[in-house]
Amino acid sequence: MSGSTPFGTKNKDMWDAQYEKYRTRFRKFAPIVIIIIVLIIFVSSSVYTLNNGEEAVITRFGEHVRTETTPGLKLKIPFVESAYKVNIAQVRRMEFGSYEIDGIYYDIPGEAIMLTGELGASNGLVSADWVIQYRISNSYNYLFKVDDPESTLHSVTQAAYRRVTASRPLNDILTDKKFDMQREILADLQEICNKYEIGIEITAVQLQDASPPGEVREAFLDVTMALEDRIARTNEADRYRNEREPLARGEAAAAVNEAEAYKERRVNEAMGATARYAAIESEYINHPAIMRTRLYLEMIKEVLPNIDKIYFIDQSSGSLLEVLNLGGPLS
Repeated sequence: MSGSTPFGTKNKDMWDAQYEKYRTRFRKFAPIVIIIIVLIIFVSSSVYTLNNGEEAVITRFGEHVRTETTPGLKLKIPFVESAYKVNIAQVRRMEFGSYEIDGIYYDIPGEAIMLTGELGASNGLVSADWVIQYRISNSYNYLFKVDDPESTLHSVTQAAYRRVTASRPLNDILTDKKFDMQREILADLQEICNKYEIGIEITAVQLQDASPPGEVREAFLDVTMALEDRIARTNEADRYRNEREPLARGEAAAAVNEAEAYKERRVNEAMGATARYAAIESEYINHPAIMRTRLYLEMIKEVLPNIDKIYFIDQSSGSLLEVLNLGGPLS
């Protein structure tokens, strides 16, 4: 007996037998397949892996219950708890004033042009490109405290840049004060992030490029070169001072030591002369005649150094009594 089937004309009894065979097999293995599928879904929704430098914020029915911070295999209640993984070790970068695509930089004039505190030439405008580096410090705040943390960070960074730039003259951002500005912007920006609880830590603020308006660019380049020359000359003067100051101190110390030595020598000589005069005075008091003769002879020897001998003549007889040799020591 034959009939029509979807596959053409076949034996209907044979088709029915095959159909019943496959249906029986399906009924036999269908529970096992369903169990396997349920287990796969259960495991995939309850087990996750946390890598180094990552945190997982766990919510239960939308409410934060815990934050996993240690790496490894983690479990959560399937269909009840959700895990949001965040890389807190990655240092991220945000550019202002320009952006890079395949090594080519494109300017964003709305971000680059800022007003400085110097309302002089060209209204104190400056074109500057900035870069900040940051990382996520609090994964829960980053995910749930602010709707769009990246956009919020972009806005508050521009506000911090413009506030600091508007409080300083144009030369500061073009010359040697930009490092002070970077530190001030970083502190200001971090304070705002903490206040808004964005969950972000600012690690670096960098001024990539800054240039004055085109109308006064050449004049400002001259000013920049003059300031750099001033710094170089100041450094040279400081180096010369550092070289000469120790020498001058050494010379001053040597002069002081020489004066002290001269003072000691003169004091000792004066004390010796005083002691000698005191001794002569004592001897003169005891033996005035002898000391007068001795002093007289010493004076003669000093006044007439070329005389070697003195002859004494007895006034009563006029005869030569004695010859005094001045070439040797007086006794």
